Amino acid sequence: MLSNQVKEIMTTQLTSARITETISRVVEIMVTADIGRVIITDADVPVGIFTEKDVLKRVANKGTDLQQTSIREVMTSPIQAVAEETHILEALGRMYQGNFRHLLVRGRRGTIVGIVSMRRILKIAVELGQGLSETRTVGEIMSGQVLTVDEERSISESTELMMNKNSSAVVVTQEQRTKGIFTERDLLKRVINKVPDITKTPVREVMTAPLISMPRTTHIGDVLAEMYRRDIRNMPVKGDREELLGIVSMPDVLRYARAFNIDENVRQSWKEVANFWQSDDHYTPG
Repeated sequence: MLSNQVKEIMTTQLTSARITETISRVVEIMVTADIGRVIITDADVPVGIFTEKDVLKRVANKGTDLQQTSIREVMTSPIQAVAEETHILEALGRMYQGNFRHLLVRGRRGTIVGIVSMRRILKIAVELGQGLSETRTVGEIMSGQVLTVDEERSISESTELMMNKNSSAVVVTQEQRTKGIFTERDLLKRVINKVPDITKTPVREVMTAPLISMPRTTHIGDVLAEMYRRDIRNMPVKGDREELLGIVSMPDVLRYARAFNIDENVRQSWKEVANFWQSDDHYTPG
């Protein structure tokens, strides 16, 4: 599968917005369409992309007038794209090395014809592991760095913590007990255009609850399948006493998939991905 071309796995359903649109309007488009990214165009030519990560990094806590400011001020530009004949293996390396969640795909005439997302990559990881025996659990390979914030802390304080730690989520607690999770998606759907003063509103009012988590003894493939089924990018991992031990996030998905105890062909493919990341033959945006 990894030796196939990106055109075989890309999504062709593209949502776009004109560069003259306001931040507020583009956020409305994303929420209505239930998507995490919009392609920004100028005279129908893609010139940038606006994602949930941009909402966290460039919109939240900035005091920007969302109804008056053009999306061009906060979009990610230039766009990052690969040819439709690019091997999936190479595309994965570019996404991982550049810390992209989305990679646009150009057709033979140079026009954008699709997009590859981290969620699609998660689906590949799930498919590779289906029906195959696993020996490792999520507790063995999870990230131990989990950001937490008390439920009474403001949305502003919570988003600031996420930005400073370069994290897409923070677990919300009450007296050290987990209550929910606040993510970039919550910020997009429940805060931007909706909460007038994020400095005074507690994060508990906009968090996702109850918290969905998995035991540390769960097999890696089962965790990935559950993340894909629920469309979750951050899966907390708990211990025998329900204590929070770590978290599985989307950027970790490829590393986890490589840990499958599966047949030699697939294992070699993941080894090639790792070698590609570590080589000089990868793409890093300026």
